[in-house]
Amino acid sequence: MIRPLAFIGLAMGLAAPAAAQTAPPEEVERPSVQAVRIADGALRLDGRLDDAAWASVPVVGGFEQVEPDAGAPAALATEVRIAFDGRALYVGAVMRDPLGAEGLRVRDLRRDFDYFDNDHFAFTLDPFGDRRNAVAFEVSPFGALRDLQVRDGVDFNSDWDGVWEARTVRSDSGWTAEIAIPWATLRYPAGAQAGQAQTWGLQLSRNGRRTNELSAWSPWPRQFNAYHMAFAGTLAGIEPPPPGRNLRVQPYTLVEAGRVGDASFADDVAPQLGGDLKWAVTPGTVLDLTVNTDFAQADADEQIVNLSRFSVFFPERRPFFLESADVFDIGSDNFTPFYSRRIGLDDGRPIGLDGGARLVSSGGWGRAGALGVRQRSAGGAPASWFGVGRAALNVGAENRLGGMVVARHDEATGPEAGVEGVPSRTNTVAVVDGFSRLGRTGAVSGYAAASATSGDGGEGVAAQLWIRNRASWGYAGFLQQVATADYEAATGFVFRRDVLLNSPAVFLDLRPGWLPGTVRSFAPRFVADVFHRPSDGAFLQADVSVTPLRAVFQSGAEAAAFVRPSWQDLDATEDFRPLGVPVAAGSYRYLRAGASLSSDPSRRVSGAVEASTGGYFDGRLTTVEATASAAPSPRLAVALRYELNDARRLGVEARDVRTHLVGAETRLALSPRLQATAFWQYNSLVDRTFLNARLSWEFAPLSFVYLVVNDTRYVVPTAERMATPDDFLAEQQGVLKVSYLRQL
Repeated sequence: MIRPLAFIGLAMGLAAPAAAQTAPPEEVERPSVQAVRIADGALRLDGRLDDAAWASVPVVGGFEQVEPDAGAPAALATEVRIAFDGRALYVGAVMRDPLGAEGLRVRDLRRDFDYFDNDHFAFTLDPFGDRRNAVAFEVSPFGALRDLQVRDGVDFNSDWDGVWEARTVRSDSGWTAEIAIPWATLRYPAGAQAGQAQTWGLQLSRNGRRTNELSAWSPWPRQFNAYHMAFAGTLAGIEPPPPGRNLRVQPYTLVEAGRVGDASFADDVAPQLGGDLKWAVTPGTVLDLTVNTDFAQADADEQIVNLSRFSVFFPERRPFFLESADVFDIGSDNFTPFYSRRIGLDDGRPIGLDGGARLVSSGGWGRAGALGVRQRSAGGAPASWFGVGRAALNVGAENRLGGMVVARHDEATGPEAGVEGVPSRTNTVAVVDGFSRLGRTGAVSGYAAASATSGDGGEGVAAQLWIRNRASWGYAGFLQQVATADYEAATGFVFRRDVLLNSPAVFLDLRPGWLPGTVRSFAPRFVADVFHRPSDGAFLQADVSVTPLRAVFQSGAEAAAFVRPSWQDLDATEDFRPLGVPVAAGSYRYLRAGASLSSDPSRRVSGAVEASTGGYFDGRLTTVEATASAAPSPRLAVALRYELNDARRLGVEARDVRTHLVGAETRLALSPRLQATAFWQYNSLVDRTFLNARLSWEFAPLSFVYLVVNDTRYVVPTAERMATPDDFLAEQQGVLKVSYLRQL
C-alpha cells in the first residue's frame, strides 16, 4: 500500500521552495483606474463606442502578456473605458488586431463559450475587496456571453447566468465591445452614503486566439488565472445606488406531449405552469424559490461506454441546481457528499419536483447556504424530501473552515395491489471541510464525512485529502480518498464504497531555450491511482499513466505518447462485466500504450484522435477516440465524435466484442440570442439511438422560448420483454416552453 504521509511530505517540500519563485501580490504595485459617472441614458448600447459620453472617460491600456512571454508588452493592444450611471456599470473596450476581422477566432455563439478556444475580452470584479470572491463577465467578438462566479481563484461556478448585455462590432482594425451590467446583477457593500465612492477589485484581460496570446491589465503568474484576485488592480470612484429590493421573478408555461411505441401523442399532453423567484434580501444574501420546477431546456446526457470498475459521474445540467452550486460543492467529481442529480432524476429520467427553496449568503466573513426540495412519488417510488445546510468561514487571508449537513427523507408507502408497503427512511451525512494555502503556490484541502441511516446499516465514514502545488514549472499533488463499506450518501456520489484511493501526480510545464519556436511547452506527466479495500486491506487495482513525451504547440495543438501499466485483482464477490462480458475472479497484469494528437482547436476545421492498444484483463483491447469539427462561420458549427472499442478473447467466454459509439452535433445561430442545436448519438453496445433537437430564442435578457424534441429508440432488454410485445421501442417527446424574467 502506498503510504500517504510520504507523498504529503514530498508535496509540502515541493510547495515551500516553489512559493519563493513568485513575488507575493502585496509586494507588486497594482494598477488602478477611475470610473467616471455619466448622465443616465447617455449611452446607446451598440458596440460602436461613438457616443459623446465615452469621450470624457479615460482610456486604460498597457496590457502585458501572461502567455506566452510573461511580462512582455501585449502584441495585440487593448484599450478599455469604464463608466457608470444610476442604472448600470458600463465597459467599453477596443481590441486591436492588424488582420482586423479576418484575424478573429470564434468557434460558435453559445453562451458560456470555451475560454481558451475563442477570442474574448474579460472584465472581472471583486466588489467586496476581499481578494477572494470574484464575478467575471466575458464577451466574444460576435457578442456571445460567458459569466461565472469564482472563490479563491479555484472554486468555479461557470453555470451562473447574470442579467447583463453586450454588443460588439468587428472592423478592419479588430473589434469593439460595449458592456452594460445592471447594478441589480451585482452584489456590493451596503451602507455607503449617497455620493460616497467605493473601491473594488478589478481585472481586465483578453485572449487573442490567432496568436494564442493571453494578456492582462494587471498580469498574474501563469500558474494562476484571471480570477485570482490577489493579483488584481483596483477600480476607484464607483458610486452604486443603495441596494434595492432586487426582486426577480421568472414564471414559465409549457406544453409537453410524449408517447412510447405506437401510442398517440394526444394521449399524453400535459400543459404546466411554474416558475422561479429570486430575492436579494441583502447585498450578500439571495433567496431562490421554485414551484413546479421544470428542466425541459436542460442539455441531455451523452451515452458512454464504461470500461472501468467504478461508477461514472455525470455533470449537473439543470439551471436551478447549477445556480450557486459552488456553495455546496465539496470534494471532487467522483467523491462528493452532495450530488444534486440524486434529486429529480432516476437513471437520467426526470422525476417531478413540487418545489424548492435556496438561501445563500456571502461576504468577507465567508459563505453559507441552505437548500430544500420536495420530489414527487414516481414509478412506485415514494415522495422524498431533500435538505442541505452549508457554512464556510474565512480564517485569515486565504484559509477557510466549513461544515455541511445533507439529508434525504423518503416517505412511507402503503401496501397496494398486493405489493408490500415500505417504511419511511432517512439518510443524513454530516461533513467538516477546510482549505488552506501553503505559501503562495501550494494548497491543502479536504473533508471528513459520516453517514447515518434509519433502520439497519448506512452508518459509515468517508474522507478526502488533496495537497498540491502549482508553480511556473507545473503541478505536483497527492490525492487520497476513502469510503467505508457502510458509508451511504443517498444525496451524494461515491464512485465505489469500501475503497481507499492514493493518487500522486506530477504535470510538468517546461520551457527550455532549446525548444523549437513552434513549441510552447514540453509537458510530460505522471499519474498513479492505487486502490485498496480498507475493510481488510486487500489490494484492488493500480493504474499508472506515464506520458514521457507531450508537446504543447504555440497554436494550442498537442501531441503525446503514453504507456499505462495496470494491476487488477478481482475477487469472487465482484460481478465485473466490461462490454457485457463477464470476467473471472483473479489477478491480472497488463500493459497498454498509445498516442494522442490534436490540432489547433480554434481553427475553422479541427480534430483530435487518441488510440491505445494492449492488454485488458485476460484479453486484448484496442480503443480509438476521434473528434472532428468544422465551423465555417461562428453561426454554423458541426462536430462528429467516434469511439471504437475492439476487445479480443475477453472474459470467461474468450469473446471478441467490438462496440461503436457515434455522435454528431450541429449548431446554427442567427445571433447569440437565437440558436438551434441538434445532437444525435448511437451506442452499438446497447443498440440505442438518441436525438435531442432544440430551438432557443432569448427574446429579452434571460427570457426564453424553447422548442425541444427528444427521440430515443432502443432494443428492449430480454428480461423486460414479457411486459411488452415489442422487441424494439421508440420514446418520443416534444416540449414548447416560454419563460419570462422580470426584474422588480
